[in-house]
Amino acid sequence: MKRPLQRFHRSVWRHRDLRVVGPARALSVLGDEMALVALLLAVHDSGGGARGISLLLASAAIPTVLLAPWAGRLADRWDSRVLTTVSALAQGLVCAALALAIAGEVPAHPWLLYVLVALLHAGQAVANPTWGALVPKIVGDGEVGRALGATQALTTVAAVAGPALGGVLTGLGGARLPLLADTATFGALAVAGLVVRTRRGERVVLRGRRRPRRAAQSAATGAAGPASPVAKPRALDGLRVVRRDVVLWPLFTSLMAFVVVGEATNVVEVFLVRDSLHGTDTAYGLIGMAAAAGIAVGSLLGGRDATTRRRLRWIVLAAGAMATCLVVAGLAPTLLVMAAAWSLLGIANGALNTSTSTLLLTRVPDAARGQVIAAMMGASRGFSIGALALGGLAAAAIGPRATFVVSGALALAVTAMLALRVLRVRVDAQVPDGDAVGMTVAA
Repeated sequence: MKRPLQRFHRSVWRHRDLRVVGPARALSVLGDEMALVALLLAVHDSGGGARGISLLLASAAIPTVLLAPWAGRLADRWDSRVLTTVSALAQGLVCAALALAIAGEVPAHPWLLYVLVALLHAGQAVANPTWGALVPKIVGDGEVGRALGATQALTTVAAVAGPALGGVLTGLGGARLPLLADTATFGALAVAGLVVRTRRGERVVLRGRRRPRRAAQSAATGAAGPASPVAKPRALDGLRVVRRDVVLWPLFTSLMAFVVVGEATNVVEVFLVRDSLHGTDTAYGLIGMAAAAGIAVGSLLGGRDATTRRRLRWIVLAAGAMATCLVVAGLAPTLLVMAAAWSLLGIANGALNTSTSTLLLTRVPDAARGQVIAAMMGASRGFSIGALALGGLAAAAIGPRATFVVSGALALAVTAMLALRVLRVRVDAQVPDGDAVGMTVAA
């Protein structure tokens, strides 16, 4: 009896608020994946074709890119309880409207769906940095890595189950049923926002009035007494904080280049499995599950306690492993080899993402974490869109196998550049909290 209790007291799940946030966000991801399947099938069945699918995916990605500066400012300046609750309720209403639009009770013009999807992800653009910046405050900086690894593994399991469950619900009750289920998950997320006791933001709503959080402002300025006014944020504050950190800036710029050359393969993955390797729909799904299982394992591995120097080494090794797996997948003679490469790629991907997120959250001050998370998410989605365009051009020019091999080779070159840039930096050089919050010096 003592041993399980001791393990629990050492576990990151001993934090009460993390036990609320982790499952609630995973449930929301499950609902989002179910809704995505329903929307993709609805656009396909309505004759939207590749253009309609591209517009749907663009509608989901663009709000994150465009709203990143303002979403980050909201996440840092306003009460996290208000933002998480209101954003979840608003997204639930939009999701219900999508269910009505697809069901025909509202004129189901394709552009109405695209607008509603954009509104749904506008709420996501605000919610994600708010929730993300709350995790370090719940567990403390010393346990950020383990918390991120545990929650990302849970989210990955939900992301794997979502498409399958969404397909089943669509078959049972049409596209309306998974969208209504997603609406319910937003309701659960809103309840979680109210239940979580940890709060952050410069302004907390108390008894109907907006009051500054003295503790948050004092921490931002480094003063023990009443806080001095914090400089007014600007649109690129999140990137300015990253730019002034000698570890985060080379890491960020190198990984964005890695995203462009690596994610170009996303466009041709289905063609490699179906056309080049002659795999079935089931085989394609199983290969995707192998990658997702790898991500869950890699997230737990990347969340282990480690120094900054060691995390940087893990990131370089993981990037090199991912690049190598892309080359192996492009040259794979059988589906079994492809599945093995994709599983290893998933492990490396999970370790890289968790290690990078841990460095990001532990090297920036709490008062700027929301802006930094929003900026990183917006930049990542923007470069992903560019990668999709590059992958489409490569697929038409050289085919799926060559696209994988070339992307993997370029990713190896980016990994070498990453190693040269981050393994020699002084990891103890970090932006002082006051300078980071003031953000008055641009790169």
